[in-house]
Amino acid sequence: MNTKIIRHLIFSSITFLLICVSSVLIAQNKRMQFKGKVLDRETRAVITGANITISGTRRGTSSNENGEYSVTIYNLPVYMSISHVGYETQRIWLDNPSAPFITVLMNLVSSLLPEVEIKARNEPVPFFKDNQYSVLDYEVDSNLVYLLIYRFRLVNSELLCKSVNGDTVARSGTLRFKPTGLFHDCMGNIHMLSADSAYQVWRKRDHLDLLYPIGLSRFNLVLPGCVASTDSLLFFRKETPDHQSVDFYTIDRKTSRKQHLTMVRDEAKLKMLHDNPMDYFYLMMDTIPGVMMDTIAGDGGQGAEWIWVKKILYKNNKSTLHRIDDIMCIFNTADYTLALYTLSGEFTSKLKMPIEKIDDGKWTSEIYIDNIEKTVYTSFRKGELYTIYRIDLNTGELKRKLTTDHEFPQKILVLNDFLFYLYTIPGKGDNKYLYRQKL
Repeated sequence: MNTKIIRHLIFSSITFLLICVSSVLIAQNKRMQFKGKVLDRETRAVITGANITISGTRRGTSSNENGEYSVTIYNLPVYMSISHVGYETQRIWLDNPSAPFITVLMNLVSSLLPEVEIKARNEPVPFFKDNQYSVLDYEVDSNLVYLLIYRFRLVNSELLCKSVNGDTVARSGTLRFKPTGLFHDCMGNIHMLSADSAYQVWRKRDHLDLLYPIGLSRFNLVLPGCVASTDSLLFFRKETPDHQSVDFYTIDRKTSRKQHLTMVRDEAKLKMLHDNPMDYFYLMMDTIPGVMMDTIAGDGGQGAEWIWVKKILYKNNKSTLHRIDDIMCIFNTADYTLALYTLSGEFTSKLKMPIEKIDDGKWTSEIYIDNIEKTVYTSFRKGELYTIYRIDLNTGELKRKLTTDHEFPQKILVLNDFLFYLYTIPGKGDNKYLYRQKL
């Protein structure tokens, strides 16, 4: 055989072998192993024989006698489904190879009858409606609704406490100062706010007292940043100066020790800022550029540019943390994910919300917690109306509940399977009612 042909065959064989080896190495580099445990959410007992599958593949496994599992994945992101007889199926979103240990907390299947779709709509009804008094603000706590009402431009103001059925439980009597609103802190306390002070609301039988006045500046240093609490920890939320990232951390209530929990970033907006330094310049300005700034830049349109950057192009990252029964949930509004943590701050798993698939308008990024029913809701806005969806805490899926009858509802809250919101009656001056609607 010709020597050149032999050399060519040898060279081709070596090249083919190198390509094969290279392909194997690339495949090995992409290979990721996720491990964890499957536990009963309430008892923390191990669950044996839970089925674990990876969407779009034939890969799967099951939990062993210790509740442990291990599964190999070659591409991210991907869904991992966990199912077991007697438990609600979970659908976990895997997108972070640096967090390979996933603890799955499964809920027992409810013994209640399955939900039945009811054709007749529950109409919204006035929860508080008065021809003389308007609602300035309201908050919900436990199974009670606190309403701050006023008339004659805040000359006569009063705080009411009502049951979810609308019965008056307690009242404060006419206030001696002009209130500005109510605040519900992370430890479950209601505060009355004025222009310069904050008062804790205390219910004593049928009377509401205002106690422990504190200066508003001092009050704002601590409590607004605290978003949830347990017996041992306080959970805090803090935005970075550019408002595109949110830092979540805990403080031990006994030792005051601070512990970082996670940082949620809007990666797309941060990349835009990196590529457009002038945008960052505007974003860090607290006020609209003045005449002097326009003169220096030689451009009279800096005010409009500032508004475009601050209010439209780079809206604040609205990611939030909420306590829902025995879990902590971080709702990432940048990538539509929901991260679940234990009450001690230990990460367990992540869910994906299919926001892009909803055609009921633009997502508001708002999260509403029903602490009585242990359920979570969000909303979409189309024109003047809002559509409410319930978030499944096992899968991240969204289920449509209702569309509001009133245009531009204000301050939406959920309590005991009821939707509450404020609404200003057109043509009646500053008369604002509180409405309630069954979900």
